[in-house]
Amino acid sequence: MHQLCKTLCQHTRHLLLGAFLLMAAPPLTAQTTGSVVGTVSNAVTGAPLSGATVRISGGAQAATSRADGTYRLPLAPGSYELVVSRVGFSQVRETVTVAAGQTVTRNFRLTEAATALDEIVAVGSRRPDRTVTEAPVPIDVLTSADIEATGLTETSQIIQRLAPSFNFPRASVADGTDHVRPATLRGLAPDQVLVLVNGKRRHNSALVNVNGTVGRGSTSVDLNAIPANAIERIEVLREGAAAQYGSDAIAGVINIVLKSGVRREIMSTLGQTREGDGRVVQITGNAGLEVAENGFLNLSGEFRDREATNRSAPDTRQQYFAGDPRNNDPSLNNLVNHRQGDAAVRDVGGFLNGAIPFGKNGQLYTFGGLTFRHGEAAGFFRRPNDVRTIRAIHPNGFLPLIVTDIVDGSGAVGTRGRLAGFRYDLSGVYGRNTFDFNVHNSNNVSMGTGSPTNFYAGTLRFDQLTTNLDLVRSYAVGLAEPLSLAFGAEYRRDGYGIRAGEEASYINGGVRILDGPAAGGLAAVGAQVFPGFRPTDAKDVSRSNVAAYVDVEITPVNQLLINLAGRAENYTDFGSTTDGRVAVRFEPILGYALRGAIGTGFRAPSLGQSHFSSTATNFLVINGVNTPVDVRTFPAGSPEAAVLGAQPLRPEESVNYSAGLAINPLRDLSITVDAYRIDIEDRIVFSENFTGTRIRQLFESQGFAGVTGGASSPTRSIPGQPGWTRCSSMPSASATSVCCASPVG
Repeated sequence: MHQLCKTLCQHTRHLLLGAFLLMAAPPLTAQTTGSVVGTVSNAVTGAPLSGATVRISGGAQAATSRADGTYRLPLAPGSYELVVSRVGFSQVRETVTVAAGQTVTRNFRLTEAATALDEIVAVGSRRPDRTVTEAPVPIDVLTSADIEATGLTETSQIIQRLAPSFNFPRASVADGTDHVRPATLRGLAPDQVLVLVNGKRRHNSALVNVNGTVGRGSTSVDLNAIPANAIERIEVLREGAAAQYGSDAIAGVINIVLKSGVRREIMSTLGQTREGDGRVVQITGNAGLEVAENGFLNLSGEFRDREATNRSAPDTRQQYFAGDPRNNDPSLNNLVNHRQGDAAVRDVGGFLNGAIPFGKNGQLYTFGGLTFRHGEAAGFFRRPNDVRTIRAIHPNGFLPLIVTDIVDGSGAVGTRGRLAGFRYDLSGVYGRNTFDFNVHNSNNVSMGTGSPTNFYAGTLRFDQLTTNLDLVRSYAVGLAEPLSLAFGAEYRRDGYGIRAGEEASYINGGVRILDGPAAGGLAAVGAQVFPGFRPTDAKDVSRSNVAAYVDVEITPVNQLLINLAGRAENYTDFGSTTDGRVAVRFEPILGYALRGAIGTGFRAPSLGQSHFSSTATNFLVINGVNTPVDVRTFPAGSPEAAVLGAQPLRPEESVNYSAGLAINPLRDLSITVDAYRIDIEDRIVFSENFTGTRIRQLFESQGFAGVTGGASSPTRSIPGQPGWTRCSSMPSASATSVCCASPVG
């Protein structure tokens, strides 16, 4: 609890700092500026439209229409193209000239649109006015109306319903993965898709998925930590974009744009499954506030309580030792004692998004949020006749529970505007995720009847600090459209840590099996279902990287768009890499376009993949005897892994090819067909256990006595092969049991 409060205070300080900067920002000076004022209304009904954005094409200045549809946009003297947009309506453009001290009136009437084809997107192009239909790569835009129409309560479920290329599997009996379920894009791993919020990189979860689920061996972003009611729209770029955005963008990019309107709403949801379980209670609220002149602060909050579901059948196995009369008691047998289904979770969180203009053409902005999640998921039922059960504590067996407390917070502060002919965006983003493991309704067999039933098993932590500077400028070079040049730099620091659990969660108490046919045999060590992280697993590591990119868009003729991008990065732990990308869109007939792209990409292994280690007790048949074996996972760079010829993990490298057809024959009809191929080398996954006499002898020859299992590995990685392996060892009073993780060929 102390750590949770400490983390909350850290995140709150970040968010309050951003809000303070917004409130302290000076307003525009009226004597040196003019203004554009007016109303935005529905072209059919004439009703005023709130939440519409009136902005300068290619600039940062913008105003949002109020509840009565009115707006006011202060501008420096000059001529501008205004772009007026609102989700669900077609955008309108109009040119206006403003003089110092002059107030110009412009009213706008927007027409409802059945699709989001006119939506201006932030991904796929650095130009500020590129729409979905103009993009040279496939982009899906999921609007707030689409989100509300799903009736779903979780952000990941909503994206799965609306974006066919996105998959959100429902893991069950998978330890921590029940609480932070990984999502995939275009069939690749969860950590091969880059997630942005308001165009800025989102931090990962601290959890490494080491169980037999989709995304095994990967880390992912916890999308459900972002309340759905805080989202204005979601942009899904189905294209490899590492050359534009950096590591993790092999499968594509998901950009979540937060609400910026001034509307206020509160909503509640109540539901359950047809089976009578899985009851969901959700209460959400959203309030938009005007701050100073043309500034806004949008606040969103969410409470969601989701009960567990269970689709297990009755357990027909014999529950007690042979000859025990309780085997004939129907009230103690043929019961549903497992729990296979969704975990029970309770989420409480909030997000803010705000901006305020300053000077003549600048804007300060901030956004971020904080979410708490309490989860409970079950392991496999331990029967009374199981050697993992202390019958004096659990006479009828027990269902061990993994109980988690997850804190996910982030904060961003930045400034954007125009300077010396460039559009600039300078920002800093900090994100942190902590994952506390607890085990309830369990026992540590090796502690005998003195074993507790509840354990603190340890904490995983990941934090990330990212600083960006982006510059964009257009140049008239005699082509159909001005050449767009974008370039910038990024610094990022990642931190990862493991805190050991309490001693009872992992200790070998020295007590052997107390009763039954196996009495006197070796007892399983650690808390059942999830042994705690040991002091040897504890660590606190970090790394940093710097990057620079350049992005050019040219339109030689009206029918042809060419995008070129290049990016160079240097990691303190993985060295340097350079990647490039070219995308082309050709529209020989208006409304009928061909598009394609080719680019290289990379993904540096996460700190979790490079440094995660843990210990669990498995049972293996050795010399005909079912024997408890400590299974450990070591980093690829550890001495134990080196015995097998392992090398440190290396970045995944990819080449992405795509080609497609985009047809827009009618105003509200769009048809797209896209094909793609992605080649990936040195892909990182998590493999199975390996044991054997030859492996034991190999370890003994290298000074690791007592190790009876391992995984062989060549001295170099072979493209396309798995990147992690595991090995196991016999428990021994004279040696520490070890296992390893290593790249294999």
